[in-house]
Amino acid sequence: MDYITWMKVNGARERTIIQRENFRLSRLRHWGHLDQSVDHIREWLGQFEGWTKCTYYGHLVSLYDWAVEVGEVATNPVRAIARPNTPKPGPRPLSRDEIALSMNAASGDLLTHLQLGLLAGLRAHEIAKFRGEDITAQGIYVIGKGGQGAMLPTHPHLWETAQSYPRRGFWFPSTRAPSGHIVSGTVTRRVTAHFRALEITGSSHRNRHGYGTLLLRGGANLRVVQELMRHASLHTTALYLGVDEDEKVAAIRSLVA
Repeated sequence: MDYITWMKVNGARERTIIQRENFRLSRLRHWGHLDQSVDHIREWLGQFEGWTKCTYYGHLVSLYDWAVEVGEVATNPVRAIARPNTPKPGPRPLSRDEIALSMNAASGDLLTHLQLGLLAGLRAHEIAKFRGEDITAQGIYVIGKGGQGAMLPTHPHLWETAQSYPRRGFWFPSTRAPSGHIVSGTVTRRVTAHFRALEITGSSHRNRHGYGTLLLRGGANLRVVQELMRHASLHTTALYLGVDEDEKVAAIRSLVA
């Protein structure tokens, strides 16, 4: 039984199936085969952190459970590795200095990945499948989590960037991925590696945290921020929004007794 069929039989969602099959292909390209030692896999996982590490751990557990079942490997080496701690939810927006540093040091597709995160709030999987048809001078159409569609206003800088990309088809095509476009993990790895090179902590998702926080600091009310971040709950939006000490001081001093 191939991996895709195995996942379907075990009730995996379509998006999960696509992500994990792309992950399998990626590991085979880099490792050559799945018969890897516990130490090798532990070392590979160690280069990631937070939700990225948790996601890849889950991908590996699933992949090796299948590999054991079909006889590709004798045992699942991932079962000998402790599950990464789930990160405590909390805002981790990029600071203005970090945004300037990361944007000024980027070019090409990497710069566009950053812009789509910071100026439109797109998640990595939404960036990976972005198409020329999805953007006009007025709006950006996004199909997000759960297949929910939304229209967002287009930032002028993004529309300027769009002139360098095709008006139809994927902005970030791939001849290797079954989907025809790069996978979300590619976006995450590119941006996270860029951050590390600049000594910026965290992963690519900090762009989305920065997006929400900058909207709030720019004067948007919380309900507007919620809509632009495409959250069903204000509670979820609050987990993305950073507050610094200067803002607290200013808020207190604005009180009139």
